[in-house]
Amino acid sequence: MSQLDTPYDVLVIGAGPSGLATAIAAARYGAHVLLVDRHSGVSIFPKATGIRGRTMEIMRGWGLEDQVRSGDMTLPTTMSISETLAQPAQEVSLGVPPLGLSRTVSPTDLVTAPQDYLEPILLDHFHDVGGESRFGTDLLSFSMDDDLVRAELRSRDRGDRYQVRARYIVGADGRRSLVRDQLGIELAPLGMEGVHLAALFEANLAPLVNHRLCVLHAVMKPAVEGVFVPTGTGRWVYDMELESGVPEAAARWTPERLAERIRTAAGASDLIMKIQATFRWDFSAAVATRYQYGRAFLVGDAAHGTTPRGATGMNTGIADGHNLGWKLAWVSRGWAHETLLDSYQDERGPVGRRNASRSMESRIGGSAESSLAADFGVTYGSTVIADGQTGELSLDEIGQRVRPGARAPHAWVDRESKRLSTIDLFDGRLTLIIGAAGGAWRAGATMLPPGPPFQVLAVGTEISDPTGELLQRYGLAGTGAVLVRPDGYVSWTSQAAEQDAAEILRGAVAKSLGESVPAADRLVAVA
Repeated sequence: MSQLDTPYDVLVIGAGPSGLATAIAAARYGAHVLLVDRHSGVSIFPKATGIRGRTMEIMRGWGLEDQVRSGDMTLPTTMSISETLAQPAQEVSLGVPPLGLSRTVSPTDLVTAPQDYLEPILLDHFHDVGGESRFGTDLLSFSMDDDLVRAELRSRDRGDRYQVRARYIVGADGRRSLVRDQLGIELAPLGMEGVHLAALFEANLAPLVNHRLCVLHAVMKPAVEGVFVPTGTGRWVYDMELESGVPEAAARWTPERLAERIRTAAGASDLIMKIQATFRWDFSAAVATRYQYGRAFLVGDAAHGTTPRGATGMNTGIADGHNLGWKLAWVSRGWAHETLLDSYQDERGPVGRRNASRSMESRIGGSAESSLAADFGVTYGSTVIADGQTGELSLDEIGQRVRPGARAPHAWVDRESKRLSTIDLFDGRLTLIIGAAGGAWRAGATMLPPGPPFQVLAVGTEISDPTGELLQRYGLAGTGAVLVRPDGYVSWTSQAAEQDAAEILRGAVAKSLGESVPAADRLVAVA
């Protein structure tokens, strides 16, 4: 059925975690979103299993924290190394925050749950917030002009071709992104360490493990070297590097041959097992030279491919979607200037390159504490943030004080007799937080022109600060004010209310929405 008469606001190509996050973030804020994927449904393969702390804050904001946490395997974020699973093991750090550490700066913590558990939760939520999905559908081509994207799609079941129109298109279609290719955007390689084959199988391996269960179990027995990854009760992934320089090496590994290797690596020649699926992948990293071209955007692996080291790949992609989705929705609804969209590349480009580059470095024995910076220390510098700076905060700086371009610090507050984190306050609106003496800012807020959802939260009125952490971390003891975006990032702060507070606030809001910023060159390469 043609959609020529009913343009979508956003067309998302690819229903992995990055595409789902983008689609959800846009649909939650009122955009008309179509999500398309060539597969018959969401992934049947576990792939990523680490849902890091910042991603769990996003899940919390969407009301999904408890549901996602229900799938938590509660495994230590370490790797055991042994000759076989049945042999004694040494446990080493992977440079990933240990369980509980995130709660020192956040209301939530990381979760160890497989990607094929997470994706159905995200898809259901996307539908709940009004999104439309079409699986078994190929993107054949698309074109853009100053107003719309025209995409030709094809149903795999029926074979019919049809066109849809949208204001924007998002390529969330992986490392071999058709969207990126059609835009002519290059994927710059950062390193390659081999081609791997992962096998998903059912077996009762836990009693064999001569060590506590960890997120990864490396086995070093010659000829069967590989990594075992628990992905649920009685379900595992075994990953191995394929022979280099051997054409069609993956095809040589029949289920029978794989089963024999897995039994040897496990140290159990009589292990009863069933191989469910195999997945070939490159142990490499690469980054797109641009994340945006006109009305088209790239997120997730289409923008930056990482290795599994550090468990940042899926989480970086979800953060991409969380950053981009609200901007697409607000521009589509006329709440923000189109210049706001240029900030996506400025803000997320450096993060993608940094995480992709890091994933090529060995994390064995690395500092788990310092890796909190990849979750909560990310800072943005863009034209819609007042005095923001690109980079990461140090461990000592994370969450200690508010600053433009950084995630708003976590502090426990009371609101309407409920205990909440400040992280819970920002979804879906611009939020102005003021102290008890910030009446000039409240008065200024009443004079703002009509626009997006906006709320004023004053300490002692709308919220209470039982521990004093909010006043301290947000600098609100006097007449200061803090403006926070819907994605929980600070766009502006002021230490004191001036006589022209209304005009200053109007300018801060306008800048946050891209209205005071000259149109940027959308073809600037990612730094």
